[in-house]
Amino acid sequence: PKDSQTYLALFKTWALPVIELSVLTFVIVKARSAIGKYKRLKGGNPDFFSTLKSICRETLPSRLVMPFATEVAVIYYGFINWRTRSLEKSEFSYHKESGTPALLGAFIFIIIIETFVFHLLLAKWSEITAWILSVLSIYTALQVFGFARSLAKRPILISENSLVLRYGILNEVEIPFADVDRLELISQSVEEPGFAKLSLLGELEGHNVVIRLNKENTMVGLYGAKKQFKTIGLHVD
Repeated sequence: PKDSQTYLALFKTWALPVIELSVLTFVIVKARSAIGKYKRLKGGNPDFFSTLKSICRETLPSRLVMPFATEVAVIYYGFINWRTRSLEKSEFSYHKESGTPALLGAFIFIIIIETFVFHLLLAKWSEITAWILSVLSIYTALQVFGFARSLAKRPILISENSLVLRYGILNEVEIPFADVDRLELISQSVEEPGFAKLSLLGELEGHNVVIRLNKENTMVGLYGAKKQFKTIGLHVD
C-alpha cells in the first residue's frame, strides 16, 4: 500500500543511486588498474574499452556486459579521459580527415536546439512530459559526445596475426590475416551482397579502403549488435 512505502521511497531516493554509482566507480577503477598493470608488465597502449569488457564479463551477467560497458565507456571517453592518445607504429587513425567529428558535433548542436524548442512547446501541455523528453535528449547528446571522443582513443590496430578495425566504441571487428582475400584502395561506392561499412554513419561517411574476405566475419556494434559481412569499407587517414 502507498501509505506503507516510506522505506521503499527512501531506498529509491538514496540507496539505489549510491549502489549504481558504487558499481560504476568499481568497474572504472578496476579497468584502469588492469590497464596500469598491463602497461607495467608488457608496455604499449592497452585499450580501455576492451579491458572494460573483459572485466564486465567476470562480474556481470552476459546480457548486461555490452550495455553496461558501453555506458561506462561513454562516460570515460567523454568526461574522464582527456589525454591525447599517441599512436604506436602499428596503429592508424581514421577520424582526422573523415569529417565525422564535425558531423557528430552538428548532430549534438541540432539536438540541443530541438530540445529547447520542444521543451517550450510541450511545457504548455505537460511540464512533466517536457522535462522527461528534455532529459532524454540531453542524455542522447552526451552519448554522442562520448562516441565522438572515443574515435581518437581507439585507433585501427595491426597485431601479430590479425587486423583489428575499430570505429570508436560504435563498431569493431578483428580480421585474421588468413581470412583476407585482397585489399583495394578505392573510394567508389560498393553495392554488393555482404558489404558493410565500418562507420556507423554508413553512406554519410566515405571510405578509401575496401577489404574483401574469403569467409564471413562478424562486426560487433553499439550495445553488442552484430552484423555479418564479407566485404568491408573504411576510412584511414
